[in-house]
Amino acid sequence: MNIWIMRHGEASFSASSDSERTLTPFGIEMAKKQGQWLGNRLNQAKIQLDKILVSPYLRTQQTLEAVKLGLQAVGFSQSFTNLVETWEEITPDGNQSLVLDYLDFLRDEGAKNVLLISHLPLVFDLVCALTDDQSQVHFYPAVMAELCWQGNIARLTHTEIPRN
Repeated sequence: MNIWIMRHGEASFSASSDSERTLTPFGIEMAKKQGQWLGNRLNQAKIQLDKILVSPYLRTQQTLEAVKLGLQAVGFSQSFTNLVETWEEITPDGNQSLVLDYLDFLRDEGAKNVLLISHLPLVFDLVCALTDDQSQVHFYPAVMAELCWQGNIARLTHTEIPRN
């Protein structure tokens, strides 16, 4: 299974609650560029996404919308209907074990390509757990880690850092 784990784009701090924080204009642009990178990657490999997991927080929902725009901008065409799952367990305080179990379930069900958009510290913890602490990623806003998960341990194959 290929898993792309992404932290949301740059977010503002002016909101009534953490879950209501919005992306900055720069954060939207960063996420769109990451979508372009991912779209090119998927196009080159001739693969489609099987599932998109996203936190219910506003900034991750906005990140997903910007990623979709980036995917479309490079000609990646796929219907996202029935692919996107908004999941409470991938908020900043998400349960790493539960997420790993669900990814394992998806893999057992035949999913081959999954995009997960979430928050620190969960994104960092997931990469460490999946790679058995062999890889660490500095998850600045909108950073995306690409992992290949075969067997018990995933391998970090690429880290994409958004460029200005």
